[in-house]
Amino acid sequence: MDDVIQSELHYQEHTGLLVNKTSQPSEVLILDRNSELRKNKGVIRDLGAQSEGGTWGRQVASVPLILFEKAIRGGFELNSKDAVHAGKEMNRFLQTPEGKTCLV
Repeated sequence: MDDVIQSELHYQEHTGLLVNKTSQPSEVLILDRNSELRKNKGVIRDLGAQSEGGTWGRQVASVPLILFEKAIRGGFELNSKDAVHAGKEMNRFLQTPEGKTCLV
C-alpha cells in the first residue's frame, strides 16, 4: 500500500499536535497526463468503437485515489451505494477547480 499512498507523521512542537499527511506519488503523473490528453482531443477514442455493436461510452476523467478520498472527506458522496447518486456526485466533483484537473 505504501506504493500507492504514503503517510507521514509530523509533530508540531509549538502546538503539540501530531499531524498525519498522506500523499500519492503518482498523483502528479496522473494529473499531467490528464492535461496532455485535454490538449489533444483526438487521443481519447470512444470505448468499444472497434467492437461489434459500436461505441458504448468514453473516458471522461482519471481521478487519483488521494483526490477521490479527499473529495469524500469534503462531502461528495462518491462512494454512495446508489450508482445514479454516485454518478451525480462525481459530476458535481468534476465541476470544482480540483475536479477539473481530473478531466481528460
